Amino acid sequence: MRKLALRGALLALMSGVFLLPGGPAHAAPVVPAAATAAAPRPTNFGLHAMGYGTAIKGGDIPLASGATGFAHITCTTLAGLDRSNGVTGVELPGLGTVDAVETKVATIKKGKTVTAVSRHSLAGITLVETALGSLSLGAVSSIARVWHDGTRFRSQVNSEVAGIVLTPPGGDPEVISIPTPGQPVEIPGVLRITIGESKVVKKPGFIFARAQALLIEILATHTKVKVALSRSRMTRDVVNSIMSGYAAGFKGKILDPGDDSIVTLGRTPTRPLPCEGTNGQVKTTRTVDLNIPSALTVGAANAKVFGTQFGRRRARAWTEASIAEVNLGGGALVIEGIKARANVIRKPGTLIRNTNGTHTLTITADGEPQTIPPTGVLEIPGVVKIEENVTTMVRGGIQVIALQLTLLDGTGAVIDLGVARTQVKKAIL
Repeated sequence: MRKLALRGALLALMSGVFLLPGGPAHAAPVVPAAATAAAPRPTNFGLHAMGYGTAIKGGDIPLASGATGFAHITCTTLAGLDRSNGVTGVELPGLGTVDAVETKVATIKKGKTVTAVSRHSLAGITLVETALGSLSLGAVSSIARVWHDGTRFRSQVNSEVAGIVLTPPGGDPEVISIPTPGQPVEIPGVLRITIGESKVVKKPGFIFARAQALLIEILATHTKVKVALSRSRMTRDVVNSIMSGYAAGFKGKILDPGDDSIVTLGRTPTRPLPCEGTNGQVKTTRTVDLNIPSALTVGAANAKVFGTQFGRRRARAWTEASIAEVNLGGGALVIEGIKARANVIRKPGTLIRNTNGTHTLTITADGEPQTIPPTGVLEIPGVVKIEENVTTMVRGGIQVIALQLTLLDGTGAVIDLGVARTQVKKAIL
């Protein structure tokens, strides 16, 4: 009975998350035009640009969808990179549809001016029927651009929505005035829409810009749908290495073979490792007692990152994720003391990388203590497979999952508990 309860809890967990179409049956990829940018050239800056069309994050239930139309230039010192991505249409589960989505990101150098830019556009949004009718928004766009003109950092952020139309049940469409950026429009008890959120952070040697065209909040569940996000970043603090990676308490993903849709548990909590490191400080993100009803309870979780650059071509970084306790199936499976740690040291001609510090204190199934065998795999027949210290070597670094749970019912459901990824690559300056 306990095994059945655990299996049912895991199934409930996977079926309760948001669905995001991810295959050709729902969204055909937009084929980007051939890049015409000049060959990449080195700069004295760390450059980053990212954008996407939509992303869903749960409120009462800490789950999320992946990002659609996602395009990304990870931290680099090279100008002349140009990438794009898009889909012809996206369905927002239980919310509505989004028309063609396209994101473009680039790093550029012209004369003394070095730029990182992200642009996003989508054709329109139609929200599902509500008690007040249907709501449609016209073309949506956003841009976040940062640059250094040879003297100082500058920025540009902007987002636009072509129009908003409310069609009451059985009535004629009504045009709603576009609100002031940052001031929400609310359908009481149903949803809230905020237009034109932007942010610029500027400090010595650093600038960051973000533009988000729309934030749609589902009031009943506190679910947030981010639409048309563009983000760019520049820093002078890349001394000798480019760092990247993250720490996350847990995450998961399953592919539905019926329609190729992707079901995702977002990284919770998560902390990225900045391009330039953390200047020798430990940066932490914490959550306390997350609960997915009838499925999974997660105790206090931490995500930590650290990075420092020193001397000539020397750098050290680590990421660490920990969870005090995970409880599945109302005690059918209890895991305590989960920690994942990825360590990287770069020296001239040497790269040292390991997962020292990764461990799990106890695993209890059906009230009985369990020990993971030397193979690193513990299996509860017909229910779940537990893999310990799942390690992957990546360019300039290493990734480790402290425990990976795989549901053994043929669905391919996977939950990663404790994820740490660290990369330290030589900067091209």
